[in-house]
This record gives sequence, structure tokens and C-alpha cells, in this order.
Amino acid sequence: MSLTPLGRRLAEVARSPREPWRILAENVPVWPAAPELRSPGWEVDGQYAASQGTDELLEALRLRERGQGVAVGADSLLVTNGAFDGLGLVARRLTGSGVRRAVCSGPVLLSVADLLRAAGLELLVLDWPTLIGERSWTTLGLGPSDVLYLNTPHNPTGACLDEEEARSLFAAQRRLGFTLVLDLVYDSFVHDSAALAAPLALVEDWRSVYGLNSFSKNYGAPGLRVGWITTHPDEVALLTGRMEWERIAVSTRAQNQAAQLCALGNGPLAERVRAGRALVLDWARANGVGVLAAQGGTHVWADPQVPDTEVLADVLMAEHRLVITTGANYHPADARHIRVPTGVDPAFLAASLETVSATGARLRTAAAVR
Repeated sequence: MSLTPLGRRLAEVARSPREPWRILAENVPVWPAAPELRSPGWEVDGQYAASQGTDELLEALRLRERGQGVAVGADSLLVTNGAFDGLGLVARRLTGSGVRRAVCSGPVLLSVADLLRAAGLELLVLDWPTLIGERSWTTLGLGPSDVLYLNTPHNPTGACLDEEEARSLFAAQRRLGFTLVLDLVYDSFVHDSAALAAPLALVEDWRSVYGLNSFSKNYGAPGLRVGWITTHPDEVALLTGRMEWERIAVSTRAQNQAAQLCALGNGPLAERVRAGRALVLDWARANGVGVLAAQGGTHVWADPQVPDTEVLADVLMAEHRLVITTGANYHPADARHIRVPTGVDPAFLAASLETVSATGARLRTAAAVR
């Protein structure tokens, strides 16, 4: 395993801190104004949190889940160091219990693919229209040795499960015995009324069903490194034991801040993402950029109509000090698309998009001449 293409670009940024870099790469939404949170004192910093999570945060998460129609108690929740940490915990638990294959909706983030492989899982990635739209998951022979990993809203395409699809998946999971992992880190940002914002509300039996979530994306707080798993209480007990011997607990201070964010809500972030999405779609229409009609998420998967988006990214870095995320950051790699974040300052977003379209037009002209 090595740095992803985006990781290599950000490493170059770190090596040249005096350069006037513009980062249009991260898909973490940025608060228009910093939320007002109380700063905990030494009584918080001077103690370990319980391995499952603090009572304050578990209760805040229980209320959030209930607000989405997910009827679980605190015993169904485990606080993690973000959704990636949660996925790692679950993947290691599954391989230890005999699961051998991970089927993923694609394209899948390279770091997710690497994590699943590192846990010992054979990887099968099918694009969302094939896996979900064509119901090809019904022909894969899924059983107890398989885990089906779905990110909904999907990064990067923005596709979402609808109610019929979710009910069908849950019924098949109960019947066939495979494990179902739903990565829900963008569930605050669903833009299509036909999409299902809270598929966990339809779960009838939590055995071998896991929901992953995070404060990084849904609350614009990646520095807290706080996420959570929702699953059967028996599974929470087992994973809590693994949490204890792997890392003891998540930072008590970070959990305190996360509980406050949960109570505060993320309305300003959701509004900024909606406005940014409208801005990106208007830009795409005006500049002949192809986009998918993203049902959800904090980004737009855009086709700038250039021969190779890695070349576009290199030119943007070299000539404009602008960093973008390309389809090379996913598995399987995609040379056509870039991922445009929508939850950033609108003036910065508009200026950056104009740079992207102007550079793309120049590359298209050069390719046509050749």
C-alpha cells in the first residue's frame, strides 16, 4: 500500500507551505461560522472514557438515531475514532469469524479498498448501477462468508438507496446470512426526495447488520476523529472488548465536543452544501461539464471532458496551485471524473471552478490540435 494520488498531492502541498495553495479536494463541509462549543476542563482530560463511549455522547447519538426513526438503545452504539476506525474494527471482527469476501458498491475509495484487503478480505467491486440498479447482488451467491459494503449516499457518485432497494437488501441479508455494512457518513445530505436518508430505520433484525457514521462529514469536524457503529447489542459488546485492547477508548474531550455538536445540529452545513451543489450544477451546465444527478453527498462527480483528469490535476497544481481529487483516488481508477466538493466557501468554489473549466478548455484544444 502507498499514498493515494490525492495523498501524494497533499504531501507536495505540505512540502511547500509558502506556496499559495488552494485545496478543492476535501469533501468535508466547512461551517460558515464556527459552532459555539464549551471547552471541557481537566475533569474531562484527566480521565479515560469508557471503552464503549461516554454516557453523554451515547445518549446524544441515541436521540439522533431516534430522530431518524432508528429505534435503538445506547447498548446498540459504539463510539469509534471515525468511520474508518469503525470499518476497520468490523472488518477485523468479520475475518476472525470466517468472512472472506467483501462486495462493494463502486467506485470505492482507495483507502476503503486497501483497508478491506489489509483485513484479509477478497475484494469484488461493482459499480452502483450494476450492483444496485440491476440487482446483480442477487446473482453473486452471497452467504455467511461474504460482507456487502454500501456507502449511501455514495462517495463519489451521490447515488442513494431507495426504500424498495433497502427493504429487499435487508430481507436478503436475513435469508442468506451475509453481513451488510452501510456507510452513512453523508446521511445529513440527501437531496432527492426519492432517496432514503435513514435506511437503518428499516432494519428488523440487527444481527450481521452494521451502520457506520462519523462527525467528520455529517458535522464538519474531521479533527475530532469521532464516529460510531450501530449494530446488535451483542456485537457492540464484542467490539467494545476489541476497542479496549486495541486503543482503550476514544478521546474524552473529543467525545464531549461531539456530544455538543450532536445536540446543536448541523443546519448551517446542510444549507451550505445545498447552495454549493446548486452552484456546481449551474457551472457544469454553463461550461459543458457532464455531471451525475447526485441524490446525496457533499460533492458532485463531474466529467470535465478532458482526455485524462490526472493531467488536468497536474496542470492545475503546477500552474494555478489548485489541488483537486480525480477518479484515480478510487478503485477501479477512473480517468474521466473529478470530485467537486460543495460544502466550501462559495466565492472560493466559484473561482476554483472557473480555473478548472478554463484549464480544461485549454487541454481539450491542445488535444484536438494533436
